[in-house]
Amino acid sequence: MNAKGNRMAMSFSDNGKLFNTKLGEIDILLHRPLEGRIKQLIIKRQGKRWYSIFCVERQVIPANINANNAVGMDVGLNKYAVLSNGTEYDNPRFLRKKEKQLKKAQRKISEKKKGSANYIGQVQRVRQLHVKVANQRKDFLHKLSYNLAIDYSVIAVENLNIRNMIRNRKISKSISDAGWGMFRNMLAYKCEKNGGVLIKVEQKFTSQDCSYCNNRVKKSLSIRTHICQKCGVVLDRDYNAAKNILQKAIEELLVTVGQGCVRTV
Repeated sequence: MNAKGNRMAMSFSDNGKLFNTKLGEIDILLHRPLEGRIKQLIIKRQGKRWYSIFCVERQVIPANINANNAVGMDVGLNKYAVLSNGTEYDNPRFLRKKEKQLKKAQRKISEKKKGSANYIGQVQRVRQLHVKVANQRKDFLHKLSYNLAIDYSVIAVENLNIRNMIRNRKISKSISDAGWGMFRNMLAYKCEKNGGVLIKVEQKFTSQDCSYCNNRVKKSLSIRTHICQKCGVVLDRDYNAAKNILQKAIEELLVTVGQGCVRTV
């Protein structure tokens, strides 16, 4: 079932229940207060659970950016994210951790008679495993994006073409498990909500260029350490990239200084 309604077709009752003209009163558990005017409601089923998705209209916080509270971030598969200040976040790899359990559960489906109660039950168990992985990933990404949006006024990331990247069969599953696209979307609206900004910079040479002297050091993806023969600096590859990403974002911010969009202290 997928029911949609506009703001005239739904409201909240005095007893805290959701009222929809098609469905009547529905018990609902709000995991956070709704901010703004409700414009649309989507009700969908995921596994055994039903979810309500609200689209709201709210006033955007005017940009008054503190450019001195900025950080660059490089996302990856070894470490989930490395910041330009040296902070690292491990990659939880939720799908990889459940992979053996999923394969075992999926094999059992082929052992059941199609259409039987046991077959349907096993399909449901596989579906629930996928739902659990998805929920774990969302929870991790929500918490990480929230903490980053609270801590920094400016967050800079690479403008990755994720659709093209997942065409590589060797890393497509790992990229999907990481949820980079979802993470970037969460960062964007949470930065805006907290009066900050997410800046997407071009990824060209962020891993190759030296963040200290700009010397270009060519290296394959398997080489995880940046060693500059010109200035002698030795850095973790992702840390070096994060510093370059921040520098590119600062250069973009400087362009807007004359427009009064950036506050420096």
